[in-house]
Amino acid sequence: MGSIAIVGAGNVGQAIAGHMILLGHDARLFSRWERDFDAIQANNGIDLSGDVEGHADKPLLTTDLSEAVTGADTIIVAAPAFAHAYLSEQLAALLEPEQLVGFQPSVLGSSLELSRHFALAQRTPCLIAETPTSLYTCRLRGPAQVFIGAIKQAVHLATIPRTGSQTALDRLSQYFGGRYVAGSDTLSIGLGNCNAIYHVPPAVLNIKTVEDADTLPHHTLVTPRVAEVVNALDQERLALAEALGVKTHSFWEFLESAYGVTEGSHVERIVQGYGRQAFPEPDSLTHRYFTEDIPFGLVIWNSLAKQVGLPMPLTEAFIRISGIICNDDFEATGRTADVLGLEGSDAVAIKAAFSDGVTPLATV
Repeated sequence: MGSIAIVGAGNVGQAIAGHMILLGHDARLFSRWERDFDAIQANNGIDLSGDVEGHADKPLLTTDLSEAVTGADTIIVAAPAFAHAYLSEQLAALLEPEQLVGFQPSVLGSSLELSRHFALAQRTPCLIAETPTSLYTCRLRGPAQVFIGAIKQAVHLATIPRTGSQTALDRLSQYFGGRYVAGSDTLSIGLGNCNAIYHVPPAVLNIKTVEDADTLPHHTLVTPRVAEVVNALDQERLALAEALGVKTHSFWEFLESAYGVTEGSHVERIVQGYGRQAFPEPDSLTHRYFTEDIPFGLVIWNSLAKQVGLPMPLTEAFIRISGIICNDDFEATGRTADVLGLEGSDAVAIKAAFSDGVTPLATV
């Protein structure tokens, strides 16, 4: 059996930790805050329901990142996107070349950012992997009680360096079976994170129900006209991928690969994909559909598009409107080309960085 560390103790982190314990693996769960473990301590473990059923004994619970990752062959980062920069700096000082770290899920640039921190620390990097979405579609339904609505059928994965993907797939298969499949590179994988496509338009266009905390099922907010906005935003993302010289799946192709949805109108496909889980819309303006999907989704898309002269008017409009709604400057706080060291880069240089990472020589 393997030894796996999960960084982040939210719904995804607890789902993975609990599932790994049930499968007999050594699992460690890290959070920066001790309070995140209170419910798990009181419950003497994690209760899983849905696609995985059972009571998992407590994994090792720690607020010490070194204790969590030292000796683990695999590290899964299941923390929110806004924590990736901080965690990457810390992990670059701790991880050894033989380890594997995977952002599950990533947002565009997470693997590249970790590669940069390894370079800045002048340390040999470990293999870095990322996926565009979490393998587990899950929510906390009570203290230390995770409902797993679905374990996706197939999720693409890519690595930095690009040549390491098969090594990563082989390592991860002992934990997750064959559900991860090879993607081409971390640029296409990062652009394949469709969260902002599905989360942002319905939330922004139904802002009254968000402000009223109606907690309606998010998929019910997608009317035929809202679905057309979802599709139009997706088309801008696909145009960015083409401008950068990579291919990625459409949102509708994602629904097919993740949930087996192949037929029906746009609204019908969303209902088929998400209706079973019926996860609620945001209940506040600090929900991750705003604080993660905009500054670490739409903002980096738009920033990279500017490097190659591609206009993304709908993406930019959602950034601006959401900033006013949330009283936040998402472009100032989010991930940009400048943050990743790509300011002024052309498509060839951007693609190369996402393929091979950053070397120490390139940082001096």
